[in-house]
Amino acid sequence: MSEEKEAFRLRERLALPPGYEEAIASSSRSDISDNDDEPNENQRLLFSSDSHNNSSRNGGDGDDDDDNNNGNINVGSGSGSGGSANPPQAATSGSRSNNATRPDGYRAPTVRSVRSSFDSNSSFLPSSSSSDSGEDGDGRRRSTESLRRILDVMDIEEPEYDGRSSRIRERISKPFSILGGAISSFGSRVGSRFGWFTSRIPSMPRLPNFLRFPADEDGIINLQRFIGVIIVVIIVYAIFATDVFTMRMNQGHQYDPDSVKRYLIDNVDPENIKHMLKYLSSFDHLAGTEGDYQMAQYVAGKFKETGMRDVRTEEYEVYLNYPNKDGKGRRIAIVDPPELRWAATLEEQHFDTSKHPGKITPAFHGYSKSGNVTGHLVYANYGSKQDFEYLKSKKVQLKGSIVLVRYFGTESDPAIKVKMAEDAGAAGCIIYTDPKENGMVKGKVWPEGRWAPDDFVQRASVGLTRYQPGDPLSPGVASDFKNKRIKKEDAVMSKIPSLPLAWRDAQKLIGALKGHGSKVNDDWKGGIPDVEWWTGDKNSPKVNLMNLQVEHDKQKIWNILATIEGFEQPRKAIIIGSKRDSWAYGATSMTGTAIMLEMMRVFGQMYDIGWRPARTIHFASWDGSQYGLVGSTEWVEQYANELRMDGVVYINVGTAVTGSQFKARGSPALQLALNTALGWFMDPSTNSTMLESRGERSLAGPAINTDSLAFTNFAGMAAIDIGFEAEDGDQAIPLHSAYDSYEWMTKFGDPKWEFVPLLAQVWGVLTIVMSDNLVIPLNYADYAVSLNRHLDDLKRWVDEKREKRRRHGHEDANIDWKPMKDTIRKLREDSLHFNDFISQLENTLLQLDGTEPAAMTVERLEHNNKVAMFETHMLDMSAVPGRPWFKNTIFAPQVRSELDHLWFPAIVDAVEADDWEKARFQLERLRQIIDNASNWIKR
Repeated sequence: MSEEKEAFRLRERLALPPGYEEAIASSSRSDISDNDDEPNENQRLLFSSDSHNNSSRNGGDGDDDDDNNNGNINVGSGSGSGGSANPPQAATSGSRSNNATRPDGYRAPTVRSVRSSFDSNSSFLPSSSSSDSGEDGDGRRRSTESLRRILDVMDIEEPEYDGRSSRIRERISKPFSILGGAISSFGSRVGSRFGWFTSRIPSMPRLPNFLRFPADEDGIINLQRFIGVIIVVIIVYAIFATDVFTMRMNQGHQYDPDSVKRYLIDNVDPENIKHMLKYLSSFDHLAGTEGDYQMAQYVAGKFKETGMRDVRTEEYEVYLNYPNKDGKGRRIAIVDPPELRWAATLEEQHFDTSKHPGKITPAFHGYSKSGNVTGHLVYANYGSKQDFEYLKSKKVQLKGSIVLVRYFGTESDPAIKVKMAEDAGAAGCIIYTDPKENGMVKGKVWPEGRWAPDDFVQRASVGLTRYQPGDPLSPGVASDFKNKRIKKEDAVMSKIPSLPLAWRDAQKLIGALKGHGSKVNDDWKGGIPDVEWWTGDKNSPKVNLMNLQVEHDKQKIWNILATIEGFEQPRKAIIIGSKRDSWAYGATSMTGTAIMLEMMRVFGQMYDIGWRPARTIHFASWDGSQYGLVGSTEWVEQYANELRMDGVVYINVGTAVTGSQFKARGSPALQLALNTALGWFMDPSTNSTMLESRGERSLAGPAINTDSLAFTNFAGMAAIDIGFEAEDGDQAIPLHSAYDSYEWMTKFGDPKWEFVPLLAQVWGVLTIVMSDNLVIPLNYADYAVSLNRHLDDLKRWVDEKREKRRRHGHEDANIDWKPMKDTIRKLREDSLHFNDFISQLENTLLQLDGTEPAAMTVERLEHNNKVAMFETHMLDMSAVPGRPWFKNTIFAPQVRSELDHLWFPAIVDAVEADDWEKARFQLERLRQIIDNASNWIKR
């Protein structure tokens, strides 16, 4: 299939705007242009403050005095600068600094020091480039070794090496602009500016009159000038054919890539993170509240202190619900029989609030239904589909009941627990935390231990993000004044009221069920052995569940963003993000924000010294994440077309550190980049590097309940979440409660305060790898291997379903997997062949002593463009039937978390619905999409 037909089909599937292909082409062209004039629309930086109608600019006004130095770093390189280095001014929005010369050539970023140590910031300053410098040789060896490591991981054969270290060449100063200027003006200025040249051209003999062009005839060039122009064109062509301009650019300063990473690692301040976290978790800051706005202002101020450009606040107006003032309007109580009458306390009682000003948010569920209902009590274990089917098999009446379920377990999503109760006919749902999962059964409770006390209340959202994340009233479009909203009754939301409950109160309800229904199996029992567990029935005690709440259809939330503009491919976006809102104090979740602020501070120092990434880095603090990933989803919906064309990767840190085991979830294509970053660090828990501790584990796919979701499933970008968790996977954190505090975090979350700063360093190095490597390190051969492995898992699951059908006397539902297996094999082969370019690039750099020819630069940038857009080709407007918001045909959360499937969602949904014809159709449709993506990168 031709590239034109492929682009048409992609545009048709994604409903992309006209000019899609032209925008891609222009982005490639603009990446290597350097016009001092005002940039055109295609050259403007993505996501700048003037591209969002509701944004307010808070920074980036440092261009007024740039005329004298244009942001250049002056170093001693024969230019009479005296070797001084002046920090550049921040570029203004939409402009590109004249400091376009690549500090490290076209290799990974370097911070070349004139000294060998890094005991002060001055060691970060660049040194002059010299081909015979011994120190330069060390930098060349380090750069070559880094590229070799990439070749080894990508299964690319390294070219023969003759012992010479390749010299890192400086960035081409936009050869197309130079060529255009030379052709238009060189010929007319030859006599005045290049007398030494014209004096060596012999004069033309005078032509006979009959061969001479009429001197007074307009529009006819005399032959002498014509021949002169031909000579000039030949000379200019020879200059560029031999890459004279490229080699002349090797006169500037250099930045050693390893030194950039080392500078970041050495300058992360653990105490600074702790200091910021103490403030960030000092008061309640639920999304859209006064505390949240105060927190947004604090984060915006910290963004500005880094010196980054275009610090801005982007507002969205979204649907949010809150408890009534002073917590009134909420009630869980036994109302019948009279002798059992009792009312739950609902809030934490033993938490010391003296260190936290203001009131804490009352216990409630985000996006719950407002209502006041009464019904007989039924216990439904974890609230999974199987649990409700078990109750039905026991003839337990569910219609009109108040269902009690516990957090975690086979159905981990609170929203789906409520949805399952709703589908079963229940009038309301109560979710409690059992000591078996987080409490006294696990160990000592707060304040003596890390586990939850009996009055621990876990607030949560019951928003149906597995159907549609973000604002439920604006599905698929950003919640701003331009877009219409749907009615609440038409939105994808829970239809029954729900509330969270502490074990302190839940045990009263469980005790009231004694003698009603039937005793439960052992796997339904909680952690307290002296409690009898019964299912309940229609004669169970009557429970009143009241949840009368305040609802705002257009509540403001605030995303805070800042930018470091890339110098080589500024339209390509590396996005770094963390959630900012919390149900209460939120120390565990705010650790991610504190880490990001510290990382940005170090990046700001590097920016002031002169370092620039090749691709633009956007830092984002997301609001409304706790309700349903609202802030990040609305932003992605706002910029979906730009992200699909130019988004490279999203790197997320949410609940950053709750243990000592490093965890990562993300696109398998990011395995190479992650391994590169982890190889830099020692694991505090072992005597090996973090890469060695991680072993052979590969990325199993992106996270489904973090701010990565919209980037993966709506924008079609590679995404990754990183953090440290408990080794055994226990939820040993006071999640979403008053106990999620700074005191708990410093006492039990990271008592030695070693994993929090380590995560800041890992996050920073991974950001540098993705934003500044010569070639974007996304390896789709790894992606194909994971596709094949998870297809095998899917096949085993489907075979179990087929066997179950046969046991029940149904006709066998056969599926032919071979065409899909062949297509995935082709994708891997095409990916490996596509990666051969890296070997060619390395070979060329070695042969030309570190100089990259202009033609290869163009090819490399096109290679990067294709790599960045690969996962966009996995999108389809109808990727998951029944859940139209999700566009990714490979990854999507399943409707029920108990299925434990992330891959191939449309096929899984069809098999689960016992629609085998649809499953076969979806398999073939997915095969074609993968084949088209394979053709996209086929060389």
